[in-house]
Amino acid sequence: MRIRRMRWSALVASLVVLTSVPPAAGLVGPAAAQTPVQHLPLGDRNLPETRTVTRVAPGVTWTRIKRGSTEDPREHWTVEVALLREEQAARELAGRLTAKGFAPLVTRVDDRPQDLPSRQPWGWRVRVGSLADADAAARLVKDLRAAGFKPARTYFTGEDDRAHSGPWVVDVLRVAADQRKRVQARQSLDHVPGGETLADMVHRTHAVAGINGSYGSDEEDGTFGDVAGLSVLHGELISEAVRGRSALVLPSDRNRKPSVQQLDTTMRLRAGDGAQRTLDGLNRAPGVIRSCGGPAAEVPTARPRHDWLCTDTDDIIQYTGFFDGPIHKGDGTAVVLGRDGKVLEVRNRREGTVPRGDTVLAGIGSGAQWLRDHARQGSKLTVTTDIVNQDHKSLPATAGRGADVVSGGPTLLRNGRIVVPADAEGFNYPEDPSFFDYFATHRHPRTLAGITADGSLLFVTVDGRRPGWSEGVSFNESAAVLKSLGAVDAVNLDGGGSTAMVVDGRLVNRPSDSTGPRQVANALIIR
Repeated sequence: MRIRRMRWSALVASLVVLTSVPPAAGLVGPAAAQTPVQHLPLGDRNLPETRTVTRVAPGVTWTRIKRGSTEDPREHWTVEVALLREEQAARELAGRLTAKGFAPLVTRVDDRPQDLPSRQPWGWRVRVGSLADADAAARLVKDLRAAGFKPARTYFTGEDDRAHSGPWVVDVLRVAADQRKRVQARQSLDHVPGGETLADMVHRTHAVAGINGSYGSDEEDGTFGDVAGLSVLHGELISEAVRGRSALVLPSDRNRKPSVQQLDTTMRLRAGDGAQRTLDGLNRAPGVIRSCGGPAAEVPTARPRHDWLCTDTDDIIQYTGFFDGPIHKGDGTAVVLGRDGKVLEVRNRREGTVPRGDTVLAGIGSGAQWLRDHARQGSKLTVTTDIVNQDHKSLPATAGRGADVVSGGPTLLRNGRIVVPADAEGFNYPEDPSFFDYFATHRHPRTLAGITADGSLLFVTVDGRRPGWSEGVSFNESAAVLKSLGAVDAVNLDGGGSTAMVVDGRLVNRPSDSTGPRQVANALIIR
């Protein structure tokens, strides 16, 4: 049955009502509804919206928000053949498509990274087809390939970032400022490598709720479950930063509020003979840097580049006690350090394990040569690491030595303003305008973290890639949603198929992968 929006929307949008979504087993029960409530800034203003608020624990609530309508005759499936920087190139491609019997549509794209302002168009989109379902779009892809074209992807047009009817399903965990000590960052399985689903992690840690956390590395990187960026667990540095990427900081100092900061790591090696060198990374495969942005020169870029595998043929990596299992095998040099920094063993290849209580330095290329020259058995080698903010202040000094840090990116809100530095944080490939367009301006499942003016924490998931259930949000829509919920500072976390929220042992959102919930690198849990 189709709802007549003009008759009901003004009433529904202004009230908090209870939906038919049942609370998870064991929850304390519905909290008192509070009115008025600002509607989510998604789609047309007068769309229907319902909210269910459930008390999870003292100071912790879970809110399920449903917004929009499942029926919109304007939306359809289509195939995007390309997004090109120049209009002439797009028109030429459209001409070739027409000559092969297809009916292309060329449209101008203006959405661009907020930190790359310009009056010029971002590019020109070439699409083919107005189709009823995903199967029909897949058949069109085969036809295009048979005709010699290389279509980029299929789309449901409801995932375009423009006003329409939705629907959206948004889940919000709110942790009051006086209860924020309940929140912890945890690594999957409490070590690297490896992964587990969010539900398994919440169960293992006896938590009441949780969301997925940072972007992670894949099997192709050689270190499944390694965080692709900064990770700090109770003051221990687990993974080095992707330079300039945003992170959520949960201070151990009770007098300091949580914050969103752009952080970097400085890591150095100093040998007993005085020689010094940069330490390139922690607990990952030498030479392979997920999302780039490391401390040394990398190929093809030292800037952040999301989901790209950069390489460095001269790496030195430290495997700490957090790394479980054999180190990555290969040519190079491995050095075992005792707790006092004394060189206990020098291996002529990268192999073996990390002895309990010790660490291992593994080098390749000139990094291996530096270890052979300066880390001789019986000598001392000092490792120093620090986490610094944009003012070059040390994080332990400003957040406490037991702080947790979960990296993400990009920033979404800063001091109540929507600020999305997508280019600076690596969500733009300069040679390919389609990456930013797809990743940032199209709607996807998202996991978000926000901080209110009083220091309360907001953890939000938005389901996506599920036409008829929820269509996801863009970066800018993510920021607007968090602002409407009361956040003044916010950051985007890992999303897509990784987006997950668990409340009282139950996965409450609908992950987008057909195979079910993914294993994730780390999570934010509420004890």
